[in-house]
Amino acid sequence: MSIKHSKVNRSHILSGQFFWIEKFLSDCTEAQKIAAYSHDIERAFRTEGKSIPEDYLDPEFLKNHQEKVAQIMVEFLRNNNAEEDLVTIIIHLISKHEVGGDTEQNALVDSDSLSFFETNAEMFVKEKTPAEGKEKVKDKLDWMFNRISTEERKNLARENYEKWSKELEKFR
Repeated sequence: MSIKHSKVNRSHILSGQFFWIEKFLSDCTEAQKIAAYSHDIERAFRTEGKSIPEDYLDPEFLKNHQEKVAQIMVEFLRNNNAEEDLVTIIIHLISKHEVGGDTEQNALVDSDSLSFFETNAEMFVKEKTPAEGKEKVKDKLDWMFNRISTEERKNLARENYEKWSKELEKFR
């Protein structure tokens, strides 16, 4: 199996995720931190031909992505003798990490979006736009912003969302 790596510095993404999840959940637990760390681990297991979805926002793709992350993490946690309560909480969180649901799942979604705008949006605009098209990247930026669960959190992301949306306009 081939693992596709992008130029994005994953450590910056993870530090952003941890910063925001801890900000949104003042009593952030080990399970919530593990979920923040592992919520996109499925990407590391994609084969070359399946690394880029046709549509980032396809509901079936997002559902499958969440389910695959959950499968990977259940196997990993159980193989490492994690307590079943911990496994249950982590799976609950990552099973809706793209779409949200309850307060904790929304905090994970929101921390993912804020971290995206701080670390990943530049790569999407500068690298993916020429290859995949302005409209596809604009849809991704809009979706990442609009899925944020509260106006207060949207305000935290707004400056970067507007910055990268404006930068995207430079592409024809």
